Amino acid sequence: MDDDDLDTSEYYRDAQSFRALRKGKSKTDSTAGSGESCNKQNKAVDLLPLVFESKTGRELKAYSPVFIHNCLEKCIGSYKSCSPLRNGNLIVKCCSVQQMTTLLQCTKLTDGAVSVEIAASSMRPLGARGVIYNVPLDISTDDLVACLASQGVKFVKCFRFKSSDSSELKDSKSVFLQFTTADLPGEVKIGYLFFRVKQYVPRPSRCFKCNRYGHVAGHCRGKLRCSICGGEHKYSECSAAASKCPNCGGGHSANDKICLRYKRELKSLN
Repeated sequence: MDDDDLDTSEYYRDAQSFRALRKGKSKTDSTAGSGESCNKQNKAVDLLPLVFESKTGRELKAYSPVFIHNCLEKCIGSYKSCSPLRNGNLIVKCCSVQQMTTLLQCTKLTDGAVSVEIAASSMRPLGARGVIYNVPLDISTDDLVACLASQGVKFVKCFRFKSSDSSELKDSKSVFLQFTTADLPGEVKIGYLFFRVKQYVPRPSRCFKCNRYGHVAGHCRGKLRCSICGGEHKYSECSAAASKCPNCGGGHSANDKICLRYKRELKSLN
């Protein structure tokens, strides 16, 4: 499962507040000035990321990062972060509701028109996400759904994770569940078996072609690299006597959880 979405725990979750904020009527954190430091803002408020899109035909990520930074600071003062997206837009995280209100009403950032919207990925379902392990492979997804529905378990997603231990992806014994409620149930019953539900912790996305993090093979522009030794060949063709991680250089394969780069990527997601 490719889970490179933004963490919904950081976002403003009240739909009415979305609308009020879009109209510039939010009264929350009314004392936060544009030049205040982020660590002095109201910690009780969860803030949404904003997406900036250029209306001039020139991608915003094509501008100098220093120029963009100066434009943002001139507009709202000190902000939390700004990052480029693959489509050329920018995603900005603010320090206060007042900064968000200002940016949502912004029509010009650089030397041309822009549009500003709440990031679509922040509007995904807010239900808890869990995993159950060691579910027999002869239980189909349809059977899983039917068993959960018969117990009155309210969920929106149910599927098996894929295993990449071999040359082709196969179903694993781990099943992902996304519920409609904010709390995870302690356990679920499938047939006569009971499975403990554990919280789902997303793993970093790693390319199976170049073995680097942050993208998938379908969008990879890098060279083929073996996950065992880092050589330019498939891992199924590897004859190396010892493992060497292509990401951190350690004596292990790229898919080993002891990898320092893996731990760093995992920490950034959670």
